[in-house]
Amino acid sequence: MTNKLFKIIELVGYSTTGWEDAVQNAVTEAKKTIRNIVRVSCEEFDVKMENDNIVAYRARIKLIFEIER
Repeated sequence: MTNKLFKIIELVGYSTTGWEDAVQNAVTEAKKTIRNIVRVSCEEFDVKMENDNIVAYRARIKLIFEIER
């Protein structure tokens, strides 16, 4: 039996429409170069404000994936 090894990286997703899209954008971009993603943990949400209006949503996530050996 082989032991599994996982790596955790932190990413920030960005969207002009909402936090869910910000998370999805981060995962979509990560999937272009990372395989075997097993979990995404949402760590922090915030917004960018301009002239008292929300103009962008940001989601800081931890992406966990299995290392290939």
